[in-house]
Amino acid sequence: MTELTHTITHAELQCLEHVRNVGHFVGEMLLLQDTAAAGHEPEQQLHLASIIHLMTARLDDVIERCNQRWLNEEVRA
Repeated sequence: MTELTHTITHAELQCLEHVRNVGHFVGEMLLLQDTAAAGHEPEQQLHLASIIHLMTARLDDVIERCNQRWLNEEVRA
């Protein structure tokens, strides 16, 4: 069986870096929420949920593109 070469594009790397940065931001927000007084504002909770959704969607896109590329390489091998 031929060994597959798995590569990632520059755009995908930028996306992963974006996801990493969002993850750091979400972690900092969670720490702030843990140390804040009781009664979180609903707007802040919605903002956090939106960020988590964005991060997950971006990561899903990168994973799907990589999987498609790898499957196409397997078919050609």
